[in-house]
Amino acid sequence: MTETEQRVSDIIREYDAQGWHRTGTEIDHESAHWLVGRAEQLGVEATLESLPLQRVEPGDSFVEVDGRRIGGMPLFDCSYTGPEGVSGSLGADGDIRLFDLPPNRGDEEYQRARRDADLAAIVAITTGGPPALGPSNAPSFTEPFGLPVLQVSAEERGWLRSKATRGTSATVVATATRTPARTFNVVAEIAGRSPELPPVVVMTPRSGWWECAAERGGGIAAWLEIMRSLSQSPPLRTVKFIASTGHELGHIGLGSYIDNNPDLPTGAAVWVHLGASIGAAVNWHPSLQTSDPELETLALNHLKDNRLNIVPTGTVVGGESEEIHSRGGRYISIVGNHATFHQQADRWPDAVDVSATAEYAATTAEIATVLANHL
Repeated sequence: MTETEQRVSDIIREYDAQGWHRTGTEIDHESAHWLVGRAEQLGVEATLESLPLQRVEPGDSFVEVDGRRIGGMPLFDCSYTGPEGVSGSLGADGDIRLFDLPPNRGDEEYQRARRDADLAAIVAITTGGPPALGPSNAPSFTEPFGLPVLQVSAEERGWLRSKATRGTSATVVATATRTPARTFNVVAEIAGRSPELPPVVVMTPRSGWWECAAERGGGIAAWLEIMRSLSQSPPLRTVKFIASTGHELGHIGLGSYIDNNPDLPTGAAVWVHLGASIGAAVNWHPSLQTSDPELETLALNHLKDNRLNIVPTGTVVGGESEEIHSRGGRYISIVGNHATFHQQADRWPDAVDVSATAEYAATTAEIATVLANHL
């Protein structure tokens, strides 16, 4: 194992062992302090930027059909039922609609149904990988809307579909409360030799569903590897680092950071976004997203992965880079998905390809070094 592989391995193993990285929880707080400590081991002072939120605490959540209860999890940006739930017939013509829900990609019919006042609830069968419960993100977390939506495992798809074709009676219970809480971005800076130049910003999300070893671990490892590389030789430009909270809740951490630095989206020379699933072990589908051809060319001079999907420049992008794209900033973004995306099986070590993660961490460090020293 190379030194880079050992560092990557240690970081992701420690991150995974912390537990469920859901925003605003005690584990989330502990993980933030851990990351501060990891940066300080590199000689870089990191701090916590606090922001408030109304943390969702799921309660009893299930669909009951023909005397059988199937447990699930409500969306984090919908309305909720009372403890008695809501009842009706299950199916396309019923009061309770049944949808397949790939991670974060509900179709137009599903989106319309969420706002249909004539319906009682939605049961969403989470799909996209091995049959399991893979919760969807909550882009409208700060402005929840629509019907109660209960997410259930794809393991139940066949049985629920058979009941829906008969219009079987069902009851959906999807309870949750919102509790005042706080969460934290982790931020740091390496001063440049020419601080008057526009800075480079390196960002990665640090929160998500379950332990998310592959989904988030690779980005965090690369974020620290870039920090390690630049701390050893002061760059020309100042480099700002943010490991943002609230990824699964509409990017609220990055939104707060931008609110505090409103000129930075377009004032930075470039943003480097270390997105989902970098170095995942199974069915990893990496993509390169850039704001313009110049940055695409620069990135491809270093990235030599024949699996890499090149998203046409100017395309509306996903993940945190969407926040920079919508504000007209420049960015290089590496994102992807993998077999156990948003699932409890996204665990160390099985979900992580250490060699691939280390290669991407080293390559992104090269890219960031070029950007930070480019006039």
